[in-house]
Amino acid sequence: MKKTDIIQRIAALADVQPESVANVPRITISGGGRVLVEGHRGLLEYGEDRIAAAGPGYRILIKGEKLALVAMDRRELVVSGRLWAVELE
Repeated sequence: MKKTDIIQRIAALADVQPESVANVPRITISGGGRVLVEGHRGLLEYGEDRIAAAGPGYRILIKGEKLALVAMDRRELVVSGRLWAVELE
């Protein structure tokens, strides 16, 4: 049985999202130029055109113009601005 199948089953039994079980960041891009990153592991880079956060074994890179960190705590961060791309490196 694959790891993803096990995670799906546990999530279904616990009635939670699979991301919660696997401790994988969830990235939500919404209209109006906002990105919500849940479950990040820290801020790595901050600038008007690039903001990077740590993920489990990779970087979450947000590219754009006039980017601003609107809110951040241990679990979530919110970025606003003119978005060009969200990449995993």
